[in-house]
Amino acid sequence: MLKKQLLFVFMSCAFGYQASYGQSKPEWHAHRGFRGLMPESTIAAMKNAVDLKADVLEFDITFTKDKKAAISHDPFLDHLITLDKNGKEIDPQKKLAIYQMNYKQVKSYDVGSKQHKDFPQQKNFKAHIPLLAELLDSVEAYVKLKNYPKPTYNIETKTSKARDGIYQPAPEEFVKRMMKVIYRAGVQDRVIIQSFDPRTLEIVRRDHPKVAVMLITVKGSLADNMKKLTFLPDYYAPSPNLINKEVVDFCNQNGIKLLCGNTNSKQDIAKVLKLGVTRVCSDYPYQP
Repeated sequence: MLKKQLLFVFMSCAFGYQASYGQSKPEWHAHRGFRGLMPESTIAAMKNAVDLKADVLEFDITFTKDKKAAISHDPFLDHLITLDKNGKEIDPQKKLAIYQMNYKQVKSYDVGSKQHKDFPQQKNFKAHIPLLAELLDSVEAYVKLKNYPKPTYNIETKTSKARDGIYQPAPEEFVKRMMKVIYRAGVQDRVIIQSFDPRTLEIVRRDHPKVAVMLITVKGSLADNMKKLTFLPDYYAPSPNLINKEVVDFCNQNGIKLLCGNTNSKQDIAKVLKLGVTRVCSDYPYQP
């Protein structure tokens, strides 16, 4: 009961801005499946997010040694949320690369029982790192069963040049294998491929021009960030501190959908909504 009361108070404080600004509900992106409430990036989290009427499910993918696309924010096991098959904590000093393990081994780790230190309201239970195919199939079946609207999937390619061949396949292979799963699930019309790494976005635009792409950034000017790509992205997701009238006007004028990058801050969200932003990514669900 106490946890529920604390959660209600937090949400009321963090998201009570709508009355102040008279805004209709923004498009709400469930960051890692609303990890403030459920173990991040798990199938249970994604189902919970659609129960809570998230418009978009956000998560990241990486690859295993046997070339399977798996759902994980990092390309290595995160000691903050991971227990081994015996229920013991993993060594925070060791970077256990998912790309160096077959999926059978990756699946043996528990990423649900250990509560993240930053999310005391999180409900915890044993859970595994799912495959992209498993997550998509499970969510699609769930929304059909519940007669919910079909969600959009905002999928981040967590790639960088420094990680090539060590933590991930090269960008061409990464995109090819990822898109094969997406097409097989039949959700290509409801997918946004997002990244800090322009390489994967360029490949998606070249090979899959009808699939939406999103450029993410936490630094740099609008002009410099737009120069990272040879085309204007469908979506632009800067961190809240980078959003100003210039950014909002530019996106509106060029048909770019502006998303406020992940934040749980009442002040950040109020600021961007006042500027006219209509899309927000957060670890918690929208509360009117």
